[in-house]
Amino acid sequence: WSGCRDMVSFMGEAAAAFAVFLSGRARFRRQDLWLTIQQCGADALPIVSLISVLVGLILGYVGVVQLTHFGAGIFVANLVGIAMARDIGPIMTGIIMAGRTGASFAAQLGSMQVNEEVDALRTLGVPPIEFLVLPRMLALILMMPLLTIYADALGIVGGGIVGVMLPDVSLTQYVHQTLRA
Repeated sequence: WSGCRDMVSFMGEAAAAFAVFLSGRARFRRQDLWLTIQQCGADALPIVSLISVLVGLILGYVGVVQLTHFGAGIFVANLVGIAMARDIGPIMTGIIMAGRTGASFAAQLGSMQVNEEVDALRTLGVPPIEFLVLPRMLALILMMPLLTIYADALGIVGGGIVGVMLPDVSLTQYVHQTLRA
């Protein structure tokens, strides 16, 4: 029960820090925000790219195997486009960011707690939530939608690689069918 109470307390403090940010009075270093944006965004591109293309290839392959039995191979574009945009792209990006970036944030903040850096911030009168958590939260709020769009696009490209290998589907047909879907 105390863990739930601590989580509610943290969420309240984070919401208050975000409100202070919106009022323009938050105390954190802008340099830390940009560094965290780089860690969340640019440094995550390789793993997001790899996973998204592979998931798109797998979706395209499964779709091709099943849909060609019915002469509906063109609908691989629909399958991959809709699945990546609605469900799989955001889910895979969220899992990657939670595993990669969330673990990194937890390790950084945990080591700061062990080294008593968080206590030092409190002693100096700097709210640790504003100084440490707010830049990470803002970076994730900014980068998650962009990474999700990127993952969707690369997943569709991965599905297109398999879909275009069909003898009766060209690249332009695949693109047009994806846009219609």
